[in-house]
Amino acid sequence: METLDGVIIVGYFAFVLFAALAFKRFTTDSSGFIRGGGAMMWWMAGATAFMTQFSAWTFTGAAAKAYEDGLTVLFIFWGNALGFFVAAWYFAERYRKLRVETAMEVIKIRFGRSSEQVYTWISFPLTILSGAIWLNGLGIFASAVFNIDLMVTIIGVGVLVTFIAVSGGSWTVSATNVIQLILLVAITMTVGAFALIEIGGPIELAHAYPTESFMGHDISYWQIFWLWCVIMMMKQTMNTNNALSCYRFLVTTNEREAKKAAFVTGVLFIIGPVMWFIPPWITAAMNVDLMAYYPKLAESANNAAYVYYIDHYLPTGMLGLVLAAMIAATIAPMTTALNRNAGIFVRNVYQSVINPQASESQQLTVGKVATLVNGVLCVFAALLFASVKEYSFFDIMMLFGALLQTPISIPSLLAFVTLKTPDWSGWATIAVGLCVSAFMQFVFQVDWLLPLFDAVSFTHRETVDLQVASTMLAHIFITGGFFMFTTLFYRDPVGSRKSELNQLKTNLATPISKEEEAPVDYRQGAYLGRMCQVLGFLVMLVSITADTLHGASIFVVIGALILLAGTHLYRTRKGGDEPCELSAS
Repeated sequence: METLDGVIIVGYFAFVLFAALAFKRFTTDSSGFIRGGGAMMWWMAGATAFMTQFSAWTFTGAAAKAYEDGLTVLFIFWGNALGFFVAAWYFAERYRKLRVETAMEVIKIRFGRSSEQVYTWISFPLTILSGAIWLNGLGIFASAVFNIDLMVTIIGVGVLVTFIAVSGGSWTVSATNVIQLILLVAITMTVGAFALIEIGGPIELAHAYPTESFMGHDISYWQIFWLWCVIMMMKQTMNTNNALSCYRFLVTTNEREAKKAAFVTGVLFIIGPVMWFIPPWITAAMNVDLMAYYPKLAESANNAAYVYYIDHYLPTGMLGLVLAAMIAATIAPMTTALNRNAGIFVRNVYQSVINPQASESQQLTVGKVATLVNGVLCVFAALLFASVKEYSFFDIMMLFGALLQTPISIPSLLAFVTLKTPDWSGWATIAVGLCVSAFMQFVFQVDWLLPLFDAVSFTHRETVDLQVASTMLAHIFITGGFFMFTTLFYRDPVGSRKSELNQLKTNLATPISKEEEAPVDYRQGAYLGRMCQVLGFLVMLVSITADTLHGASIFVVIGALILLAGTHLYRTRKGGDEPCELSAS
């Protein structure tokens, strides 16, 4: 890693810190801390929705999948696109009309207090472990490829993430997400376009890719390939639209803004992944032995497929920008997760159970403390996993996620497909789903499916793909089937639950009025616009360090894209406003 790359990383950290401090002033109460007071414009909500759907894994693990199996990886991200288009058509509007502040409030009004607490206490460890794997994955990769100490990466990024989330809650999280989205898109789109031009275009890339089939390596049955692709798209659609993910749409001023945020995110997920994976596809086309270049990564060397192209074919400084993009892809979901957890703790534990009469200042303080505690726990968990060499942290995390995430997603997705299930269907479906997960993980054998394909054995890839697909199908038919079966036990509610559910139905049928909408603070466009204009200018300045016109042009294009985006954001402020003066105070 060159000195210029290090300067770019330090500069990136400083810039994000400044942005967090500048947006701190937007948070004046607990609602602002939890969901920006419901006053965010669609493009800010969309940026957060987009950035929370991936992490540095996109440029490591997913890049390895692109390197090994070609187009296959696209279906995971196109599943995100499908999910957000479904949200724009149906779910985003309904979630926003509920007029709540946290995802757990959605669970509470749909399934009652018991399910609310079950979902709440399951979500906390999942978030902490997810944050730990994001930090640990980024740390391992930065250590092996960029020679940055593992502990330094984990602690440094962890402290930055926690500071952003604590300083201003949802406002600072969403603001930094917008900046990181623009930076990420500008870098990856430019790198992808330059790489494609260098190899001679998409047709030449397709001819050079080292496999005769679009399905990639180590797979013989087209049925398994397409089954996996369909299942992945269904899984991502479920993850995008279940009630636990609705926080993305609660921050907008009304349901129309929520739908626009979902739609633009879907569009980004159609175009973005294609450009992201051009560099690893080209690396594969050149038959590069990545293990020879990155021996520290050992069997995980293919995770460096994206970085290899940057390191060997782009000018000095690009590694720094790419690492900044990878850090951005880790910061965004982590800050959002910490903010979401804090909101849940304030509204669904502290205010609901511990102190129902809590003042506004008490709720804001508790939100910041909860965020800090969650951030510290994420860092310590990442450090713990990094120090325990004899266990496979990634295997443990994958198992934990498989056992819990899908059983939680199914009832929270179907919750608003039908309202005619009893309150206990929420937590009971989780229990059934856990049993299904346990059976599929510890009892089910993929070899049971050999007769269906008239095969003697499956390859490793076929085994893994069938395990994933079979588990998802089991959940869809058994876990989802159980939830729908509970409609037979539905009885009209009485008392307070009847009032709550009647209010839920009324909200779903009633558009948000102008009187209900929080006033939009157009400074968000002015502030972010100016920041991105400055960032774009700084990136273009890096071009003077390039040795060739080709190298300089890459920095100029990236900087120009950021500058243009900033100019557009600045124009979203109200006409006639005085130019804003940026200050971190």
